[in-house]
Amino acid sequence: MKKTLIALAFAGSLLAVSAHAAPTCPAELDKTACVYFKEGYAAGADDAKAGMKNAYQRHEDSYDSRFETAFAKGYEQGYKDGQKK
Repeated sequence: MKKTLIALAFAGSLLAVSAHAAPTCPAELDKTACVYFKEGYAAGADDAKAGMKNAYQRHEDSYDSRFETAFAKGYEQGYKDGQKK
């Protein structure tokens, strides 16, 4: 019983963390662009928390140039949100 409660508490904490880490994509983005938006968001939030300058271009190896705009939008939002925390 104790192991079950611990496992449930751990699972709940993982869900809480992932709920904050996954932003909602703008409605105009298709599925693939949404993936890049979310990756950009995570990179921006990480950079802000690390005290780095706002520059999505440092992650140019993380996105396909066709989806640079989606990545950049996500990065900007993630950077802004990362500064709040």
